[in-house]
Amino acid sequence: MFARIVRGGRCGRDEEIRMKIVSYNIQFGRGLDGVIDLVRVCAAIRGADIACLQEVDQWWQRSGDCDQAAEIGGLLPTYYYAFGSSFDVDASSRAAHSAVVNRRRRHGNLILSRWPILSMRCLHLPKWHYEDRFNMQMSCVEAVVDAGGHALRIYNCHAGYLDAGERQMQFDYLARAIAAAPGERGAWSGRADIDDDDWSNGRQAPPMPAGALVCGDFNATPDSAELRQLLTATGLVDCWSLADTENRESSTLRKGTSRDIDIAGKVDHILVTQELAGSVEAAAIDQQADGSDHKPVTAVLALPSE
Repeated sequence: MFARIVRGGRCGRDEEIRMKIVSYNIQFGRGLDGVIDLVRVCAAIRGADIACLQEVDQWWQRSGDCDQAAEIGGLLPTYYYAFGSSFDVDASSRAAHSAVVNRRRRHGNLILSRWPILSMRCLHLPKWHYEDRFNMQMSCVEAVVDAGGHALRIYNCHAGYLDAGERQMQFDYLARAIAAAPGERGAWSGRADIDDDDWSNGRQAPPMPAGALVCGDFNATPDSAELRQLLTATGLVDCWSLADTENRESSTLRKGTSRDIDIAGKVDHILVTQELAGSVEAAAIDQQADGSDHKPVTAVLALPSE
């Protein structure tokens, strides 16, 4: 794993946790060659401390009627993982003697972490309806990770691909959720029991820290009006603006626009809250990974050890 304690770090810090973050829209593992291969997807993220994957399938015929979240977890057994589904529809069938085989066809975002994922929730983004075009529910998975004693919020987002107006609505919702989360506190908070029934299961309430990483496929370029508005509303900072301005606008797509999706350029981003902006050391685009129609993006942070 990448994360490690560095003694005698920058700015007089005695100890730092250096952390590698990867965000990758994997297109359910289908590369430009048309082959679905989760092994090469996992090879591209192996060594990351936290990985945010978008477009992960569960029980789709197109991707082999399997649970890709579980398969990726099996290929990367040293990671904790949490999956949040953007939408959930029936994929059940009837077996012999009329027994129902219960399955749900899901599509969403997966977070993998070398540290325990203390809590997670799925934020479903607002959606528009189009009579003449396919559109689907999109989401953002929020997780809290205990990174060696340094709690962080991780957001893994996938925004709409059809219309800037829909994305603006989604980003407005996301900005409110990110801002409100620390005040709402964790998955549960306050007294641990109700009528002497211990709902904490004997555990401390999970935190909801101020510092956050917001990763994902935003389907918006750095200078798009909707992404600029998200940054203004939240105070989030693009890692490329901090660490690699020369490649701030480099494309993260492996192909041009399609018949149905007219988007090009740098649409995959890693953003940080102001609390973490001074910790960003590097940002990069993986030009070699070929497991999807997107390229993985990477940021390295050096956090003070707590």
